[in-house]
Amino acid sequence: MLIDSLYSNNEQRDNKKESPEELLKEAHFLATCTFERGTKWGSEMGFSYECLLESTFTGYLLHCKGWTSVYNYPKRPAFLGCTTIDVKDAMVQMRKFNSALLQVGLSKFSPLTFAVSRMSAIQSMCYGYLALQPLFTISLLILGTVPQFCFFKDIPLYPKLTSPWLAVFAIIWASSLLQHLHEVLSSGDPLVTWWYEQRIWVLKIVTGSLFGYLDVVLKWIGITATVFRLTNKAIDKDKMEKYEKGTFDFQGAELFMIPLGFLVLWNLVCFIGGSWRIVVNGGFGDMFGQFLLSTYILVLSYTTLIEGMRRKG
Repeated sequence: MLIDSLYSNNEQRDNKKESPEELLKEAHFLATCTFERGTKWGSEMGFSYECLLESTFTGYLLHCKGWTSVYNYPKRPAFLGCTTIDVKDAMVQMRKFNSALLQVGLSKFSPLTFAVSRMSAIQSMCYGYLALQPLFTISLLILGTVPQFCFFKDIPLYPKLTSPWLAVFAIIWASSLLQHLHEVLSSGDPLVTWWYEQRIWVLKIVTGSLFGYLDVVLKWIGITATVFRLTNKAIDKDKMEKYEKGTFDFQGAELFMIPLGFLVLWNLVCFIGGSWRIVVNGGFGDMFGQFLLSTYILVLSYTTLIEGMRRKG
């Protein structure tokens, strides 16, 4: 009956009127969640439920079995849905995604081991990048705290301003920013989109990715179990207006903002202390790299946090 209703919605089969008793019986059967029991669904057919991120994991397994993807853009929309429109719901979803991805990346199904002999090296590396992306939170937290502390203590970490080796660090950093800028502009988006995406990247790495990473660690040491977190997809008029205006809505996201607040406060204290040392003792050329890094992180994260505080106020 369920398949018949899908056919009728697609106008591929004549509409068939069902009695209320039959519809109620089907609804009860559907609610039991046992209609897949004894079938190949979930193992050889349909989505694989061995991972909470079933859609991505299923596509990954299909590629490992030799399937190839094709671009399909039907005239009739194949999927209609809504995305998250505020910071809290976006971070809850990001936490769930990153937790599931990292579990795959560190399991026997890791793209760097399981997929190497089942797909091309480039494709397995792409899957590996996605699966291990939550580990960015470690590198960003180190990059956002250690150089700043050394800047505060007057300990140089990068080459001097007059050293030619500083160009190596500068070229790598600038090339990554320019690559992202090229992708944004080539997609037809304005320059401000690049700025927003830079800010959002820092926001999601130190919030959603961090909590997703901690979920995996706590599960591995046996403190917590896997939890399926639902993402709120309800449409709120006020939130939708903020979303359409391109403004951040931080309502209900206080827990996720703690790491970002710490990052901002740490960078601000170290920046003020390190800058004061430079004014008093000199040595700006020795600390130029750390000064620039601290300034950049402050600009990205501070403006986001202040905007959130202003919206809540």
